[in-house]
Formats: sequence, C-alpha cells, structure tokens
Amino acid sequence: MARNRIKRRSLSLSLLCCSFLFSSVLIADEPISVDATSIDFEELLQTEYIPASHIANQISNAASAVSIVTAQDIKDYGYRTLGEILGSMRGLHTFEDYSYTYLAGRGYSSPGQYAGRIIVLIDGYRADDSMFGQAYIGNDGILDISLIERVEYIPGGSSAGYSNGALLGVINIITKKGSDLDAVQVAYGYGSHDTHSRRVSFGKKLDNGADILLSASDYNSDGRNFTYDDGGVATMQRGQHGESNKRLFFKGTYDHVTLTSGWAKRKIGMPTYAYGEVWEKDPVLNTDENGFVRLVVDSDLAQNLKLSASVWYGMYRFGFDDSASMAFMDSKMELKSTARWYGADAKFVGTWFDNHVISFGAEYRHDYQWDYSHIFSDVTTGDVWYAGNHHYPTRKTYSLYGYDEFTITPEWRFNYGMRLETSDNDYGALSPQAALIWKPRETTQLKLSTGISTRQATASEAQTTTPEQVQTTELVVEEKFGHESKGLISLYRYHFGDRISRTPESDIIARGIEAEFEKHWDSGVRMRTSYTYQKAYEKKDSLPLVNTPKHIAKFNLSTPIMDERLRGGVEVHYLGSRPLDTDTREECAPSYTLTNVTLLSHEWIPNSDLTFKIRNVFNEHYGDVVNLQSNDDLLYPQDGRTFWIEWEYNFR
Repeated sequence: MARNRIKRRSLSLSLLCCSFLFSSVLIADEPISVDATSIDFEELLQTEYIPASHIANQISNAASAVSIVTAQDIKDYGYRTLGEILGSMRGLHTFEDYSYTYLAGRGYSSPGQYAGRIIVLIDGYRADDSMFGQAYIGNDGILDISLIERVEYIPGGSSAGYSNGALLGVINIITKKGSDLDAVQVAYGYGSHDTHSRRVSFGKKLDNGADILLSASDYNSDGRNFTYDDGGVATMQRGQHGESNKRLFFKGTYDHVTLTSGWAKRKIGMPTYAYGEVWEKDPVLNTDENGFVRLVVDSDLAQNLKLSASVWYGMYRFGFDDSASMAFMDSKMELKSTARWYGADAKFVGTWFDNHVISFGAEYRHDYQWDYSHIFSDVTTGDVWYAGNHHYPTRKTYSLYGYDEFTITPEWRFNYGMRLETSDNDYGALSPQAALIWKPRETTQLKLSTGISTRQATASEAQTTTPEQVQTTELVVEEKFGHESKGLISLYRYHFGDRISRTPESDIIARGIEAEFEKHWDSGVRMRTSYTYQKAYEKKDSLPLVNTPKHIAKFNLSTPIMDERLRGGVEVHYLGSRPLDTDTREECAPSYTLTNVTLLSHEWIPNSDLTFKIRNVFNEHYGDVVNLQSNDDLLYPQDGRTFWIEWEYNFR
C-alpha cells in the first residue's frame, strides 16, 4: 500500500513538475487560435492557420449532425459533470448504479456496458481506460467542468476517423486556454448531502505568446441515505455512499506545440443495500485513478501539406474493497486492476489536387500492462489468506487511415475514407465510411452516409480477436431559418454484429429519428428543444433491448432576467419507459420528467459569478435500470430534489 501511495504521489508530482518546467521555458511569438468548427468547410482552407488535426476532424464530421454545448451553456444551466452535459444533448441519456454514470444513445443502453460504444476525447486524447473500456463522465472524470470550452457530440459510426470503439459516435471535449481565464480563479460550492467542492485555477497568456492553464480541485460528499425493507420494516442505511475526488490539470501552448496533462482520483462508497443485503460495517469502496500526458506538435511542412503529430502516455488503477460482505468473518476482499499504455500518431492534410482535401495518417498504441489481483485478508491481523494475481497478455495496435473531401460541384461534395487496424494478437479490422452531401441553397444541407465501425475487446472482456462491429446508415437534413435559427432531422439505422459480451447475444437492429430546433434572440434568450424516437431489438427473437426508451424529449431555455447580470435557465427532460432485464422484457421502468432550474448572477459582485441550481424541482421519484446479474432488484432509486450553490471569483 505504501508503495502504491508513493507511485500515486509520484505521478501527481510528475504532472506538476512537467507543467511548471514546460511553462518556464516557453518563449516565442503569439500563436493564432481559431475555432475550426465555426467555419464553413469552403472557408476553412482560407484561414491563416488551422492545425491539420482540426481540418481532418471536420472532414470526418462532415456527414454528422454535430451537437455542441459551450462553456456559456455549462454556466447558464449549472452543469457539474460531463454526464449532465451529455444528458442535455439530443438523443443521449445517462443512468447510474451508485458507483458509475453510464452513457447511452442510438438505441444502445445496455446496463454495465460502460460508455455505450461512444468514445470520449479530451483535446484529442482518448480518455477511456483500456481495462474496462469505461469513459468516466461523473465525479470520477478527469476534467473539472469549469475547464471545458465546449463539448461536441458527433453521432454515428466514427471508427474510420477516430479509431476503434467509436461505434455510435464520439464525444470531443475541447478545454479552455489560459487566456480564457486571464486570472487566478477560485471557486467554492456547497449542496445537498453535505457536498463541498473547491477549485483553484491559473490562466494566463504571457508576453512571449505562451499560453498556460493550471488547475487543482477537490470534491467531497456524504452521499444520500437509502431505505430498504428489513423483514417488512422500512430501515434507513446512512453514511455508506460518500464520495470524494481530487483533480489536477495542466495545458501549455507555445507556437504550435501543446502539452496537456491530467490526473484524477475518485473514491466512492457503494451502499451494501445495492447488493440486496445490508451489513452494518464499512461500505463497498470503489477507487478509480486516471492520468495522462500528451504532447502535440502542429506544423506546415510545405505550402500544400500540414502535419499534426502527438505522443501520449496514460494509466488507470481500480480498487474494490469489500469489507462489508465479509464482516461476519472479520475479513475483507480486495480487487485491484492496473492498466498502462502509450502511443503516437502522425496526421497529414494535403491540398495538392483541385477540389480535393486529403487527410491521412498512422497511429501506434501499446497497452503494455494489464494486471488484476484478488486478495482475501484478516481485517484484525492483516494476514493475507489468499492472493491471486493475473497478467493479461499485452497488446500492440497499428492503424493506417485516410479521408478525402471531394468537392464535385459547389452544391455537391463526396466524403469517403477508411481505417485499417491490426494488433499483434491477430486482430484485424477495416472500417470504411462514405457520405454524399448536397447543399441546394445556402440555408439547406442534406447528408446521406453509410459505414462500418469496429471495436476491440478490452482486457476485462473475453480475449477474442473478432472485432465487434456496427453497420450504419443515416440521412440528415439541416435547415437555417433566418437569423440565429436552425433545425435538424436525422433518420438512422444500425446493425450490430459479432457482439463482444460476457454472455452470448444475438445481433441488434436499431432504428430511430431525431429532430432538433434551436433559436437565439437578439435579447439574449436562447432556446433548444429536441425529440428522439428509437426502436432497438435483438434480431434473433425480436426482444426489445433492456433500458432503451422509445421516446426522449428535451427542452432548454436560457434568458436574461436583469440585463446579463442575472440569467435564468430551465431544463425539462423526458425519458420514456425502458424495458427491464426480464426474460420477456414486458415489464418496464416507468417514464419520468425532470425539471431543473438555474440562476446565474454575473458580476453583481465585481469579478465574481454566483450560481444557484435546483435539480428535480418537482421531486420526481424515479429509478435507473441496472444489470440483473449484479442485483436482484431491477431499478436503482435516484435522487429527489437537490440544490447546489457555487461562488467563483477572479483575481485579475
């Protein structure tokens, strides 16, 4: 244990030292920064400087109906986790099992299947761990939400552009720059369940053009209480769902070089009620620790050739301490997992040919450590009764990919590409993708796309070399209605095959339609509303998928109340009934509607913001669907009405 503590501290100190060392040597001219997503593709290449990675991403996203939540949205609606941000987006929903927050979308909502086959990127770094394939979107996430500039959701099969695992889409997180803060920023929050959060951030663009962002934060909560049936008597279990985390983050940019590093450690007590039994001693304790360092270099190699190259290192540790279930023997059970990986990629963009923008590159990843241990010991003496250690085979993965954006006429574009991926364990997969884009007028776009995306098994899954895959077809219609108004309709069909699962499962067919309308008024009022209808079922027996709602509806409204010094935000989210994990799937979790209200006071006190949020205003009683294999109950009851207040001050 002492050795593990030393390693954890060493990683934290290494990230900080690396950050300060990098910031101390930066000297040069000021770089030009442009948000490539806000530029039409025709204008993109006319911009003075856009990194190759941004151009390549826009080519990959061209056929998608991209959703974006900005830093201003995050403030206006009082979002506190990445899960809350994603839960506000078209077609997505989240659910919890008292330990983790899971993400679901496009008909895939299977409990215990982690991110729902949607990968999460932080400034281009793939943030899911390679042991379980979990993307951390709750309080276990690497990033403090205040550091996010915007979150992009790119739906659809995206393995060709973003590597394996992007079966249903990509969550792309772009973090802020130091110049966005231009201050020392402190924040303190307090809310229900005696929850506290603290943060200190420093952001600055130096005179030599170097841009630096450094942040440290922590979070502590007693967690909610749980009522269970003890022989017909309603009994409350207290103090067994506490949660705490610590986070460090650094981002430094000089010229066209960027160094990003992050570290987070979260502990959470899982109430023993969740296992269908209750013990009076310690709760089941989960610990997750994530860290990464990534260096990116962007360069113009020639007039018609750009390069974006990066190297990275990542790690993940998991701990599970179950003293409660072994309390009658004065013993405890511990599970530990460790994963480490590193990699590199080089991405090129060439504009040698008229009407063609070609993106191509190569990527290498080495998952060089996958360790798992299982320990039984005496809680009184510390004697170890049993210790089992297992080392999964490591894996090296190689990728080659290419994309071409072909402008046929001013109205027609053809976008096509593929990724070839192989591993030294005999895994191999080809992920092609193509799209036809028609723009009959300035305000209208139609996009028809198709492709195949794949996913490798994680270390914790069956060691198979057959990739999981999905075939996707989607039609998107986008229309702009005058000033600052736009609408979107998307129709899609997915076919999941060769599914990787702990139990044999048949193929899945998913179909759906999504509609969204967004409008901004000159007065500062912003509104966004969406509706999703989806149907997903197992092809073999036509059974509907567990936890997949047919209907999802969302409404967001943000409006100034007193100029921009006081702003109100209202969210209403409806989630339809979802089939429970039974043999016939006839029993369903009830539908529910959540209403959240946020008040944001801006600069009433100079240099400060004050946020007050009430979640689940009408105290709706609802539960999230869980995996039957881990619980005799089929629903986990969730929080009723809660509140959160946060004060943020800038020392300028």
